[in-house]
Amino acid sequence: MLHSLLLLMLLLGDGTDPAASSEDRLLLGDGSILVGTIVQLEEGQYTVEVAGIGKVKVPADRVIGAFFTSGGNLVTDADEVLSGPLQLVDGNWLIVNPLGQRSVPNSRVISINPTPTESYQKATITLNGTKTSGNTRTISASMNLDYTFRYKTHRFVSKVNWAYGQDDTILSKRTTGAEIKYDFFPRDEWYLYTSFSARNDQFADLSLRTTAGIGAGIQILDSDSISWSQEAGISALNEDFISAEDETASTLRVAGNLSWSIDDGLLEAFHDHTIFVSLENPDDLLAESRLGIRTRIIGGLSLNAQMNVRHDSRPPIAIQGEDIELLLGLGYSTTF
Repeated sequence: MLHSLLLLMLLLGDGTDPAASSEDRLLLGDGSILVGTIVQLEEGQYTVEVAGIGKVKVPADRVIGAFFTSGGNLVTDADEVLSGPLQLVDGNWLIVNPLGQRSVPNSRVISINPTPTESYQKATITLNGTKTSGNTRTISASMNLDYTFRYKTHRFVSKVNWAYGQDDTILSKRTTGAEIKYDFFPRDEWYLYTSFSARNDQFADLSLRTTAGIGAGIQILDSDSISWSQEAGISALNEDFISAEDETASTLRVAGNLSWSIDDGLLEAFHDHTIFVSLENPDDLLAESRLGIRTRIIGGLSLNAQMNVRHDSRPPIAIQGEDIELLLGLGYSTTF
């Protein structure tokens, strides 16, 4: 009854061309036209903002035509997002943008301007390993685990990595590292963070290195296909060595993260880096970086190629300042 009353008050049936209006319009099966701003199509209902009344919901099965004057984001049943001016005519959506013109059957449209997901979780684990026998007998294995949880203005990020190597019966590599970070978004693109990390590396004479700090960052890009953030802050760094003298420093922390999903996740490129620069001696710095690609095999399973680089400008005596790992293995990612 309410919808019928609103339509009698606000819907025009005078034969005016709907596409020529400066406002959005919905054409209903009974010949009525609802004038206003089409907010979205979601869960089988159109939401229209009508001046002086507010939001009106109209079942999608009553709509035979629609005209968006300012454009929108149309989502298909193949998870494809098409943006631009939209028109529903004769059972097909017409989308025109700088990339060209598309026509999509109405039956394939899942939503238009869907409500952003309030929360998501993503976990990725990568395993790499080799074993040789005969004239040489070696074993090596490594694991990387990344987890992200986002809820409205909050984001929690954690990373864990582990590597082990043995040549014949002699241990050749053993290192473990972890990082946790909490981000708070007072605005959509800006955030404040606090972070903590820990690492040990027997062959770098490192018993335990810990960092703890705060800072701010900017989420430059954030979409289903690409995410890019940069941040900077102050961190306290403490290094306990096996043989060398322990060190403590206040540092400037600069970090960044970039991931790019191509062809609906078939290929993913990723890079992150973290740099600590001593505030007392700018020539004293630590840097870690990861660069890699993942190629999806089936489902969440992927082939992973990755390079890890760690640099210490002032390592202990007889310890090299740079470690480089080249990894090839299998990965698994899931979003929930």
